[in-house]
Amino acid sequence: MSGVGCWMLKNENDKRGCDADSVKKNLILILEDNAERINNFQRAAKQIPSRPVVKVWHDAQTMIDELKEFLPEVVLVSLDHDLNPQPGAEHDPGTGLEVAEFMAKLPPACPVILHSSNFERVWSMHNELTHAGWQVERVGPIGQDWIETSWLNKVRSLLRENK
Repeated sequence: MSGVGCWMLKNENDKRGCDADSVKKNLILILEDNAERINNFQRAAKQIPSRPVVKVWHDAQTMIDELKEFLPEVVLVSLDHDLNPQPGAEHDPGTGLEVAEFMAKLPPACPVILHSSNFERVWSMHNELTHAGWQVERVGPIGQDWIETSWLNKVRSLLRENK
């Protein structure tokens, strides 16, 4: 398994081993700091027929540090921009733009959804990623159920397109 990290998801239904044949792309990576949104993303992902596993980061640097490890299994990345520190956090959580800049240095691996309400910085993230060849879509957090409606519909569409 040269160059591919081997890891097990903390999911009781995930029975994969660590050989190269067992790598299945069915992972959604999310950068988000809001607990309610995270619960809504996880609930929405359960409505997708392939039942993707959702991995969430609350801060940009940790996501950057771990991202390459997960890329072989990723079907979609969804990024927020503005991040608030988690209780007890000892460092600044950074921003989604930092993750987008890092991802722009990597070969495109899957579609990306930008789900931030920060209109100006979303376009900075968009430009970083699209100029590097990533497929990028925008889903604005508008309304109470935007994750269960707009975001989920966009995810379904992207997963169909990128089978």
